[in-house]
Amino acid sequence: MRRNKEAALIEDSLGKITGTGKVLKVVFSLGAAFFLFLLLLDGATFVGGLLSDVSASELLSAIAAAIQDLVMLYAFIVCAFVARDASRAITPFSAQQVRRTLSVGWVLLGYTLFCLVLDPIAAQVQYAAGVAAVSLFGSPQAGELFINFETLIAAGAFFLFSYILNYGKTLQELADETA
Repeated sequence: MRRNKEAALIEDSLGKITGTGKVLKVVFSLGAAFFLFLLLLDGATFVGGLLSDVSASELLSAIAAAIQDLVMLYAFIVCAFVARDASRAITPFSAQQVRRTLSVGWVLLGYTLFCLVLDPIAAQVQYAAGVAAVSLFGSPQAGELFINFETLIAAGAFFLFSYILNYGKTLQELADETA
């Protein structure tokens, strides 16, 4: 009797998220489509820059923008897959969801480190090219390190979310073994 009540509660809980999952799947898919479009524009800008006479700083800016758009595209695609599974009432406490969220966290952390390394290089290239702006990512003076806190916080949130999903997966496995 108790087991049937628990199963019904779980099924009811998963059933409530399907509508939200469908909406989020559409939202994240649209976000992914937007960043795919931006990535295609970045590619066209880069190719156009190679064919015409553009400065190294402009090409570096195009490459940095393409990498940023690629990271965002990946994050939106993964979020769309998680939302799709939620719309199908698939449990979020699975190894696949843990891997998905953890992968986004690592990609965002990698992008944060990429910005940390690229910023001083970009500042030097732009300084040598005589460009008034000294940084791609907003550092006010050349030689200062700019930490992209937005992606660092987002990476931390995905790592935390992955931990929560992993903990839930473990609890679910333990509950399944005792039943």
